[in-house]
Amino acid sequence: MSDWAGNITVGIGWVYYEGPVGHTDFHHHYAVQICFPFCGPLNIETQEKRRTVEHILMIGSNVSHRLSSPSPRAQLLYVDPYLIKNYAARLDLNGVEDGNISASEMQNISAMLDTETRQLDGSLVKVIIGCIWHEDAGSDVFTQIEPRIAHALATIEKSTDMSIRLGDLIKGSGLSASRFRHLFKAQVGMPFKSYLLWIKLQRAIQILATSPSLTHAAHGAGFADSAHLSRTFRRTFGLAPDDLNRNSHFTTRNLTP
Repeated sequence: MSDWAGNITVGIGWVYYEGPVGHTDFHHHYAVQICFPFCGPLNIETQEKRRTVEHILMIGSNVSHRLSSPSPRAQLLYVDPYLIKNYAARLDLNGVEDGNISASEMQNISAMLDTETRQLDGSLVKVIIGCIWHEDAGSDVFTQIEPRIAHALATIEKSTDMSIRLGDLIKGSGLSASRFRHLFKAQVGMPFKSYLLWIKLQRAIQILATSPSLTHAAHGAGFADSAHLSRTFRRTFGLAPDDLNRNSHFTTRNLTP
């Protein structure tokens, strides 16, 4: 799948892809996917219908979809739902949603995504999200997480080898394992083990930014081997990690939104 030869920018809680895209298998992932229409026609197919992205299109967490035809250039932003919990919950009900965005806001977002004139970082991602979900403009776009869960998320993010044990996360929190799992799912929107798998995939993408070795990426992200990483990656994104690895340019941003 040589079509995927674009630029991937990886931040904490978000991933941005810009470049050519090819057909993918049906897949679903934890991230909310935001598809931008600024680069020409992009065809997205869900289980219910096929649509051409003419406005900003948001695909909710774990909604089955695929890119149904190649496109010479696309702009796709993936955001962890726990960062935008209130908006992600609405997408859970609707599945797919067109953004109700004015022409001037569309121009602003297009300019912010112009990576030839600026570098996309967490601060810009936050502004873009605020333009898309602007009806609650008086509050912070990104969700405030309960402190004990926020501490667990920070611990996971800081892990160097992803060998995370539940007992270590709940130590000193006053939470039992069952209570932690319940609170974690309520706050983050998915079970702890599923979230950890998603973070491992993000970590693998970050490692691929500096190393072409799938084995290195797999071990550094906590997968048993490169085959395990490839199977999980394909199931989640509809393509194999080496499709990106061979053709794409990676950048990492150590800035939280």
